[in-house]
Amino acid sequence: MAESSTSASSSTPPAKDEVELLEILELLVSTRKARTTADLLKYATQYGAPQVEERLRKLEAENIPMDLAFDAISVEVRINAFKKNSALLASCRGQKAGLILPLPPDLPKLFLPVAQVEFLLPEEGALHGPFHEFADNAIRGARACRAKAQEMQVLVFEAFREGGQLFVDLAVAEVLEPKMLPAGIRLIAHLRPHRNPRDIAIEPASPVSFI
Repeated sequence: MAESSTSASSSTPPAKDEVELLEILELLVSTRKARTTADLLKYATQYGAPQVEERLRKLEAENIPMDLAFDAISVEVRINAFKKNSALLASCRGQKAGLILPLPPDLPKLFLPVAQVEFLLPEEGALHGPFHEFADNAIRGARACRAKAQEMQVLVFEAFREGGQLFVDLAVAEVLEPKMLPAGIRLIAHLRPHRNPRDIAIEPASPVSFI
């Protein structure tokens, strides 16, 4: 969620992994591919989420049934994610934040109350759904977005991660070009579960936090 992790020199897995793992475990439980707490522990170990693994190991040792074990780690992971997101948003208070579209519809609602938000649309096109109300104020076109990004203190974007590598849409990558951004700019990524055909790998110059 909010833990800084990906940069040109760092690839420590962020806390977002725990939420992704939770979604995987939920699917395994619902499809009955996981039937015991030991099954949950096995998948958590394979995935590489040490805190969840440690918690499940203790629950298994106490003979806690799978349903209760899943409920316990679900609450714990979601509370931790909420706390980290809240801390991240608080750190953006009053700052100039560029939200590079497309983004999940609910994400702008988190930043609008705390930051000075600019919507950046590097590819010309209509803004649909909840973004329509911001259409008149959106910065449009790659060149204009790159110029506006240089004025920002925070950039928020959507990405896919595989291992320690981040992938973003080609148009988004142009805005995130390290040599075009001010030193020390904060980068915040929302991870999507799939890679898109236009995605390319990026090497951010600044650490990336996740929300």
